[in-house]
Amino acid sequence: MNQFIEYEENKKTIKTLNLDDFSVEELNLYKSELKDEVKRVELEIYKKKNLMSEAEKFFS
Repeated sequence: MNQFIEYEENKKTIKTLNLDDFSVEELNLYKSELKDEVKRVELEIYKKKNLMSEAEKFFS
């Protein structure tokens, strides 16, 4: 579970945090969570591109 990332469902955005209040340790943890989120997004993009490619083969 992400400790820092908060999602606004109605806007489909991630809330921006004020980083001034974070310690170095908290910033490193936040950075790690962001890296994990980027990996998750990249995997989703990969899956969607594969689906599009498979659909193109089917309809070609």
